[in-house]
Parts: sequence; C-alpha cells; structure tokens
Amino acid sequence: MAHELSIGDDGRVAMFYVDDMPWHKLGTKLKHPPTAEEAIRAAGLNWRVAKVPLFYHESIERVGIVPDVHAIIPTDGWGREKPRPVFGVVSDQYEPLQNSDAFEFFDPLISEGYATYETAGALGKGERIWVLAKLANPIDIKGDITEKFLLLSNSHNGKAAVQIKFTPIRVVCNNTLSMALAQNANYNVQHTRQLGKNMTRAQELFSRITCEYSDIETKFRKLANIEVDEKRLDDYLVKVYPDPAKPSGQEKIKDWERQVETARRDRDFCSLLYKNPMHLPVPAVRNTLWTAYNAVTEYVDHCSSRPVSSAIHLNSIWFGNRFAIKVGAFKVADQCAGEWMDGTNKSSLRI
Repeated sequence: MAHELSIGDDGRVAMFYVDDMPWHKLGTKLKHPPTAEEAIRAAGLNWRVAKVPLFYHESIERVGIVPDVHAIIPTDGWGREKPRPVFGVVSDQYEPLQNSDAFEFFDPLISEGYATYETAGALGKGERIWVLAKLANPIDIKGDITEKFLLLSNSHNGKAAVQIKFTPIRVVCNNTLSMALAQNANYNVQHTRQLGKNMTRAQELFSRITCEYSDIETKFRKLANIEVDEKRLDDYLVKVYPDPAKPSGQEKIKDWERQVETARRDRDFCSLLYKNPMHLPVPAVRNTLWTAYNAVTEYVDHCSSRPVSSAIHLNSIWFGNRFAIKVGAFKVADQCAGEWMDGTNKSSLRI
C-alpha cells in the first residue's frame, strides 16, 4: 500500500529511533545517537538505486528501448523470490540521490556536535525515505520546551524534490509544529544533473537555518505573550476551521451540511484541548495564543485521525494534508498576534 512503512526481507520495519519509542511504535531502538553509517544500517536504508532503460516488444522477436525514459529500481537485496520493484518512471534528466548521500547532508552538523540523528525510515517499498535530525539548544517558551528538528525527505519515484523542512516538536504533547517559511529558507533540490552541486550548496546554508530558527523562536514567544479569552479563541479557530460557503443549488446542501458539521466538530475538539489542564502543565503559557495554536497541532497530530495505519498518518502530518493545516494554523496565529497586539481585529484571513 502506498505510504506504508517499508518492510525488509528479514521482516524488520525500515526505521530506527533513539531512546523513547515514538508514537508509531515501530522500528529498531538505539540506545545512543548513531553515526551516519549506523543510522543507515539501523533504518534498513543501506541500499542503492539505479536508473535503468525501459524496453518494449515491437514483435515477439524484436525488443525496442523506450527513448529518454528510465525506471528507478533498487540494486540490492532483491532476487527471484522477491521481484525487484519499480519505484518510478523518470526522464533522462532525472538524477537519483542515493540514501547515503542524503544522510551526508547532515554530516557537518553531526560532526560538529550541533545535531544528532533522531530517526529515519522509508515508506512504501522504499520509494520515499526521510531523516530527522535533532538540533542543539531547544526553544524554551516560559518553561514550555520545543525541540528543534530538521527533516530531510527524498523521493525515488520521480514525483518530489529533495526537501529539507523545519520541524519543531513540542515536548509536552509530542506534536509537530509546522509553519510557512520565508522564501529564501525553503530548501527544495530538484533531481536534475545539478543535484550534487545543489546539495553541496544546501550544506552551506546552515547559517540561514540558524537565523530562521531564531525568527521562529521570536514568533513563538510573541504568541505566548498574547492573552486569549473565549472570544479570541473562537475567532482564531473559525479562521483555522471555517464554515464552507453555502452552495446555491439544493443538490449540494447535504454535502455542505456535512462539511459545516465537520468544521464545527474540529473547532470543538480544539477548544477542549485548549481548556484541558492535563495538556497544559506549564501555567505560564495557559490562556495564550501559543496554547491555542498548539491545541490545533495536537488535534491534527493525535486526535483527528480516522482509523489508518501509523505510516499513512505520519506521511500526512509531515508531507500531506495535515501538514498543510498546521502551516495554515501558524499563519493565522501569527497574523492574529499582530492584530491583537495593535488592538485591532480587522482580518478576514482564512486558510
């Protein structure tokens, strides 16, 4: 199934984690942060991919080569008992990024002690891999700790660029905080013949990463200094989960009513999380916009999922629809902070 965790020939899930078991409860546990070589082996990612030609039969006797089109396949660990999968079909310009080369992106940070490997794994048959590295010096918001992470993901199916994302994780609820970054802080490297050069260039941008995390911390602190009463909480959640516009035709009324009910249910659950003292062990951040934003991220990560596999849910909160909701929730919170600090409430922004 697409987005499921990749399972190796030995039956192990292609993932590792350090210390405490993650919420998906899968993978190989390591007692200490690994080296790059140890991380690749523990995650079951110690294999390579190749770009190979595609063939077709012009007739029973004659075979032709499809021009300028190739398949991406793994080169290791496959045989007659386990047919070699095709991760994707790509153009002649596509340049694969090997798993070991993806890990090398973090090597300067790891070797200098600025970061440690936290987890890594693969989805599907191995067509998407990720590496999560924890940076030093967590963000302290009035005693509410948020760890700083960088998430690198690489696709072998030709459908996505190499991406490096900021992924702060709030310790108390283990929920990921997602936000839209400044244009010059987005790291997407295309699989072209310039891939190697661009990955090397990306490694030179860590000073920009440091500045971006400093800006994120400033924004988090601003949210924690904005008091939120019942009205402000309602205003914020309505912008994050707005009611859809009512359709003109009666044939779409039932769908509209279901969408309205879903939006109201989402807002109600977020409101309960916001008010629940069990989820607010740090008194200094209670009744603030920081807590309202985190009620949304906690709901998206841990409470709003239909019965799906852990891997599908992980894919959604890091790369899919749930990631987009959290980006929008932070955008709304940041704008509300500016308005409420100025004593205004003029915006009609919705995500």
